[in-house]
Amino acid sequence: MVSDNHAQSLVEPRTLAPLQRAGEAYVAASGHRYEIEGRIVRILRNVDPALALEIESQEHAVNVYSDPRFLMPRYEPDMARLALVQLFGGREPTGDVLDAGCGIGLLGHLFPNLGLIGLDASVDLLRKADVGYGLLVEASAEALPFADQSFDVVVALNMLHHVIDPKQAVREFARVLRPGGTLVAVDPRKVLPVELAKQLLRSKDQSFAPTHKAFAVSEYESIIEQGDLFRIEEARRVGLLTLLGVGGLDATKLSFKIRDRDRVLDALRGLDAALFKIPGVSKLGLNLAVRATRAAS
Repeated sequence: MVSDNHAQSLVEPRTLAPLQRAGEAYVAASGHRYEIEGRIVRILRNVDPALALEIESQEHAVNVYSDPRFLMPRYEPDMARLALVQLFGGREPTGDVLDAGCGIGLLGHLFPNLGLIGLDASVDLLRKADVGYGLLVEASAEALPFADQSFDVVVALNMLHHVIDPKQAVREFARVLRPGGTLVAVDPRKVLPVELAKQLLRSKDQSFAPTHKAFAVSEYESIIEQGDLFRIEEARRVGLLTLLGVGGLDATKLSFKIRDRDRVLDALRGLDAALFKIPGVSKLGLNLAVRATRAAS
């Protein structure tokens, strides 16, 4: 069931008109009705063709995200702990936390006591997010259905590279954050040979959308900062051989033939840890991780 305590800040996207609970739906003064399916409030409307392609690709990816034969689902908790522990100085954040692009609910499983609010454009993914969320909402990150200043923290874990308009999504993150609130974002860094390899290996992969992207460092920082919208407090580049190895083995499905996947992943982690001790190697990290503070209004 949807927790009304968590749903008090729900609004219509774009108009920001408050939504009121009416049985198994939320209703706006305009009369628009948004149904509740289990624990999911279904707010997404007027899906444009680009977003439709992205949602379709995510529908194909649902099983991939949880398939134990792949290595990436075993590695993604590393990025989750980076986002919600390491970038917060070793402690989990407090306050109201929005998991933007929550997918199948990785953060909820790893941090069930945070009482997260989860948002995703794919209802198929949301149906898998069964632990750790007080509220789940089907909506677009570019038009968040939350009132201004509703959250203390927004986590965008490997999601901005799926968003059609990342700058608009970040503007929405700023709107729903309280002044001084924190945005944490993790996404792929643009490295031409890696991007070419992705296109080659995944061109026929239905879970790989044509809208998929990666970011140059300066581009990513510009998307986050947008002038004085956010102040970047910490920026890291993480993952090298781990990401190359995991991505390559999964894309070719050679990971299906590995007997001890955890051992292989531990070996790749160890190689990365050793490499990152060498001066300058950290700049080669293939994932960008940023913690930024919302400017005071």
